[in-house]
Amino acid sequence: MINKEIIVNGLKASYLISSDFNPNQAIVFLPGWKSPVSLFCSVMGDTHNLVALNLPGWGGSENPKSVWGLAEYADFVKEFLNKIDVKNPIIIGHSVGGAIATEYIANGGQATKLIIIGGALIRERLGRSRRLFIVAKIFRFLFPFINKHQRQKLFGKSLSPDYVQAGELEEIYQRLIGEDRQSAFSELKLPIILIWGQNDQATPYLQAERLKKLNSQVILETILGAGHYSFLDKPEEFKKIIAKYL
Repeated sequence: MINKEIIVNGLKASYLISSDFNPNQAIVFLPGWKSPVSLFCSVMGDTHNLVALNLPGWGGSENPKSVWGLAEYADFVKEFLNKIDVKNPIIIGHSVGGAIATEYIANGGQATKLIIIGGALIRERLGRSRRLFIVAKIFRFLFPFINKHQRQKLFGKSLSPDYVQAGELEEIYQRLIGEDRQSAFSELKLPIILIWGQNDQATPYLQAERLKKLNSQVILETILGAGHYSFLDKPEEFKKIIAKYL
């Protein structure tokens, strides 16, 4: 994989791309929250025609200049693909990358197939998350000397590790976890493959079963003994599954 940079809508973004990349046969990967694409690419090895985009705010790409939600990230993906002349790719999204991919396709973005790995599309239990976010923000304002590690210790498991690690992207994180995409997912008209770790704690396996019921196009593949990063937990099993759909 070759490491490259590009300017899209005034933001510098980094991405990895196969040396033999053909934009007419592209496989596009969108990562989960603050996850560098190198993790996924290290598992996929020498996959042909793969391009993996570090989304704005993580993996070496510039932070958005405002509080983005799924729509803004999806628009960024669309402009990125236009710039590298990709049309009708297979899109793979992990976690929130799956939600961004869903938003992209639901709003007219081109794709021949959607593969979602532990997708963060179901966002219903938000009242408690919002309260914790507000309390944590007030606490940080009153006690600015409390660092992230101490905040996590004080709030324990009730505060998401993603929030604690959000840094400058806290408001973006809060907006993203408030955007449910079940309705958009149910309307998608293309082949959809869900790949889910049975032990996923971030997006529990019950969510995969629920998404499968929402859309008749869905095929659900389960990886036993794997968690939210199923491609890292069980790389060989993951590669066997995903190879069937590429």
